[in-house]
Amino acid sequence: MTIIDRYILKSFLSILCFALVAFIAIFVIVDFIEQLDDFISQDVPKPVIFQYYLYQLPFIIVLTLPVAMLLSSLFSIGNLARRNEITAMKASGISLFRILMPLFILGLVVSVGAFFFGEYVMPTASVKINYIRDEYLEKQREGWRKKIRDVYMRDSQGRLVNIRSYDAAKNTGRIVSIQKFDRDILASRMDAERMCWEDSQWVLYDGAEHIFSPDGIAFRKFDHEILVDENLLPADFAKVLKKTEEMSYGELEAFIDQVRQSGSRPEQWLVDLYLKISIPFANFIIVLFGAPLSSQKRRGGAATGFGISLAICFIYFGIVKTAQTMGHSGHLPPVIAAWIGNIIFAIAGLVILVKVPK
Repeated sequence: MTIIDRYILKSFLSILCFALVAFIAIFVIVDFIEQLDDFISQDVPKPVIFQYYLYQLPFIIVLTLPVAMLLSSLFSIGNLARRNEITAMKASGISLFRILMPLFILGLVVSVGAFFFGEYVMPTASVKINYIRDEYLEKQREGWRKKIRDVYMRDSQGRLVNIRSYDAAKNTGRIVSIQKFDRDILASRMDAERMCWEDSQWVLYDGAEHIFSPDGIAFRKFDHEILVDENLLPADFAKVLKKTEEMSYGELEAFIDQVRQSGSRPEQWLVDLYLKISIPFANFIIVLFGAPLSSQKRRGGAATGFGISLAICFIYFGIVKTAQTMGHSGHLPPVIAAWIGNIIFAIAGLVILVKVPK
């Protein structure tokens, strides 16, 4: 690493740290003011409030890191350009790509670090935050006592249980499918309109059962049927009702495999799975786009750079959110929905890097 590399990285990292601290402080202060009435009315203990914002830190960092990376790129390289240091480096025979290389490498390292941060820290923090909200801020309705769609789980007998909608407050599921496998071969399938927890057992209503064997398929209908499994309890459904942000990449991938095995379409969760990689990778894309953009000497000071950063990030996250919604609804393939924002900005960054005078 040359002296110039260390000089550029030092300038970039100092701005990055300042930006992250500022964003965290602003977020915590604004959120605390909004939540203050709830904290007082629910009589939330001070240590719990501290824990609440401590567990919020991973979300704030992941949310604001791309903005801070772009801001650092525009300010650090922009300052070099305004002081004609970029021009001096080029005059000494150093190409613009070589000048920006340490930032590109740092952006890639930060992206990899953000992925592992989201893989091992974010799910735990999400569970803790939801627990505090359910226990202290929303006592009138526990977090899992909701109507939740598309529940997938395996019971103690290895059966795959798929429920279209589950009301945890009433312990009732609708549009139920229960598949039993024998060495990865589908042995039987029970489908029912309703499944209710009655007298400490599950009862299926208005359904049919298919039994598959080498001799053929046996079929029968039933008005009600007791599900024989003393280990499958309503609390088990509450445990698996996780949001995607509460799952690691591996957990979400395993969940998607279960969805596939049930014969359902997993596109909605595939989008969120791919986003777990594309969102962290945005830190590299943002630097690839922002650093060449700010390498030319321009008019305007800090306010202009800050405004450009916000505008670019607004456009980027607007594209990501729109594509995510379209992916969930099936209008875009999951991979495209998750990566289209990065693809657009990566192409734009490469075009700028090529066209900027070397």
